[in-house]
Amino acid sequence: METVKNNWSAYRRRRALYVLMAAVTLPPILIVILTSGAVSIPFGQIWREMAGGESSTASLVIWQIRLPRIAGALLGGISLALAGAALQAVLKNPLAAPSTLGISQGAAFGAALAITITGMNRPGFYQERFGISDTILVSLSAFLFSLMVTAVIVVLARLRRSNRETMILAGVALSTFFMAGVTLLQYFADETQLAAIVNWSFGDLTRGSWRELAIVAATALAATIYYFLNRFNYNAMLAGDDVARSLGVNVERLRLTTMLMASLATAATVAVFGILGFVGLVAPHIGRRLVGEDSRLLFPLSALLGVLLLMLADLLGRGILSSIALPAGVITSFFGTPVFLMLLFGKGER
Repeated sequence: METVKNNWSAYRRRRALYVLMAAVTLPPILIVILTSGAVSIPFGQIWREMAGGESSTASLVIWQIRLPRIAGALLGGISLALAGAALQAVLKNPLAAPSTLGISQGAAFGAALAITITGMNRPGFYQERFGISDTILVSLSAFLFSLMVTAVIVVLARLRRSNRETMILAGVALSTFFMAGVTLLQYFADETQLAAIVNWSFGDLTRGSWRELAIVAATALAATIYYFLNRFNYNAMLAGDDVARSLGVNVERLRLTTMLMASLATAATVAVFGILGFVGLVAPHIGRRLVGEDSRLLFPLSALLGVLLLMLADLLGRGILSSIALPAGVITSFFGTPVFLMLLFGKGER
């Protein structure tokens, strides 16, 4: 008995160590992002520029380019990684993620549709008529279509009393449908509209202004609080829906509310940065391999891994080619294939 207790204690310490290691890894990467780039800024000068508030070149680079990128990686990584972890918990499917449920694809279609519509009018048309700039209209359209995808899945689940597998398949079907819609819009778009649609589909951490980042932060905070308040309910669902109900968990309400919160956070993130592919799939899956299914450790580790993935993708995208900075979304998309192969063939799991 004493041996079992010691082994369990060692296992718990090892899992907590993984979370600590991920947290300790973040500051050095953050410092590298702040100091590296086209304008090299020494580490000691960064704090002086941030505290002094001067309008020097270094201060503008820090406050208008590099800090928004860091904030984007932080908020985007947390939003997408926790959305994936929560969706996988309630649907009990390791392939559940914002991208596989069609949320990101719905945003892509909404953005492409708005770009096409704004291109049919003279520049500033919507600004003069409705006080809405073209950029805001694109982000708003992407946000609304992301929520629309979730609403369709939820309605189908409520009407047909669909099981978890059906909800995943409905998301895959909607993904295909909206990507076909994007292809159709690209076919009829002119050269300028086509370039704008393709550029938006590449998730880029440099797009978010401080005002837009505040909106993403609000949705990420609301979703994160909800996930962590229900961490014990997610653990109860690991034993099955019937067991969770016997413990007092309202399984249906938890599943639907989690999907809505995940969709809200994902929609805000995708509407600002574009599609950051596979972050919601890669980070929770790696975290699960390290600490298991316990949401108390899986959620914080997934959030940290999501931030790390986006920061590393941003650094890698700026270091591959000296003259061109690749968007972070292009780099993260390359994680998809090895992760799917690992899911299919790793350790003989189904």
